[in-house]
Amino acid sequence: MIEIPNELKALLAIGITVVVTEVLKALSGKLNVDLSGYAAQITAAIVGAILVVINAALTNVPVELAPIVNQVFVLVVVVLGSFGAYKVIKG
Repeated sequence: MIEIPNELKALLAIGITVVVTEVLKALSGKLNVDLSGYAAQITAAIVGAILVVINAALTNVPVELAPIVNQVFVLVVVVLGSFGAYKVIKG
């Protein structure tokens, strides 16, 4: 069975949190209403929905391709982690 690595789930959650927070800030400014308290709830719902869709799509991957797909996920995590480390080191 293919599973998304926890690191990739965390990166997905971080990215969605940033987007949702920025959208809520923009809406708060236009509507003159404080929506900052809803960021966590909306983010949790969106991340959960996206993970369900990804896991449903991964059930269609043939068994003989499972190791390849898992290695692609590991590669994505390593590449994104490398970009993050580079950004931290270079400042």
